[in-house]
Amino acid sequence: MYLNIESNNMEKTTVKARSRQGTNSMDLTIPAKVCNELGISPGDIFELTVNKDKEDILTYKRVYKIR
Repeated sequence: MYLNIESNNMEKTTVKARSRQGTNSMDLTIPAKVCNELGISPGDIFELTVNKDKEDILTYKRVYKIR
């Protein structure tokens, strides 16, 4: 289980950055189980916050839910 939504507990998982053909941008894939548990759909919009302290930390916050 990736997430225990009831207690707001998150287990760690890894994702791979993949290049996009014809651009310099990258995609990070959200595992299907996480999408299902959180109701993430194609078209949802996320805000990205970057924290570059001792580690590079990317935080995504959903700001628009399509469904």
